[in-house]
Amino acid sequence: VSVGLKQFRDWGLVLAGLMVMTGCGQLVEQRQDPLIGQIIDGHSEAVLSYEQLIERASGADVIYLGERHDNTEHHRIQLQIVQSLLDRKLQPVLGFEFFDVAQTGYLMQYAAGNASLMQLEHSGGKSLSPEQRLRKQLGWSERSDTDWGYYFSLIELAKINKLDLFGADLPDAIKLRLSRTDRDALTPVEQQQLAMLPLETNGYRSFMYGRFRAGHCGWGREPLLTRLYQTWQERNYRMARSIVAMSEARLEGAVGKGPVVMILGAGHTEHNRAVVSQVTQLKPQLKQLNIGLQEIYIDETSLDSYRLGESESRNSLGPRYDLFWFTQRQDYEDPCAAFNKPAVE
Repeated sequence: VSVGLKQFRDWGLVLAGLMVMTGCGQLVEQRQDPLIGQIIDGHSEAVLSYEQLIERASGADVIYLGERHDNTEHHRIQLQIVQSLLDRKLQPVLGFEFFDVAQTGYLMQYAAGNASLMQLEHSGGKSLSPEQRLRKQLGWSERSDTDWGYYFSLIELAKINKLDLFGADLPDAIKLRLSRTDRDALTPVEQQQLAMLPLETNGYRSFMYGRFRAGHCGWGREPLLTRLYQTWQERNYRMARSIVAMSEARLEGAVGKGPVVMILGAGHTEHNRAVVSQVTQLKPQLKQLNIGLQEIYIDETSLDSYRLGESESRNSLGPRYDLFWFTQRQDYEDPCAAFNKPAVE
């Protein structure tokens, strides 16, 4: 039985309250934009109702809920969509970019609620609660309560409704190694964890190089760009394989009868490339729905700029998402502003 609507609303209030209590990520100022709250088809530009979005999501095999990681509204919407699927008597399978494949056991153990035969670990003489123990197992003890709350709310929803969970990404150790060295220099054990497929060299590679440079405030040169790109591609390959494995298990009746709902950064599904295109190659018959939770830009711009992006490859890459859900920005600070100031003479 799905958790009640009142409890879902209570969780939404908890998420909002958590932001106020911690003082993290609060909105400094807000620009009003008519797009905020709109759900728009990225292909036809048609405006959809929430009910129409859920109708489309209910018929999908895989649903991507692409987020900005620190946007409170994005996490509230994710909870809302999962709850709506539950209200339709579906049992979605929840996957997370923020947890790796090796951590899936911890997620499932918590959701199953099976008590350990050994006494719980102690910290400072006090027993850890199941939530505290999970947080420690996942390596999130040092992260803020706000960050943890975003994802734990979904984990708790899964536990209450007996949903299957999985971590989808590569372990941090292999991501670190990929970012520091070439793939062919890795040990056989390390390479065994990777797909080692040829890296795409078409317009998508140029597009991602632009993204990497923007993320480094305009700085970026070889070999950094190649190593960032190989790490990016291997992560996408790994997440795609995780999604397909859970989708196949769902179709075989081994896990819940509902779509795989993937919680990940929106960049991993942009233009239906990266994770989306890899899933297509692995299992073309899967019906995927790519929902981008889209913050409005700092400056007002056209819908077309959101739909297609502003890169040189915009026309060849196509719409950035199947559906856009526009939200307010989490903040209006330009992280690169300090680097762009003219030098003082």
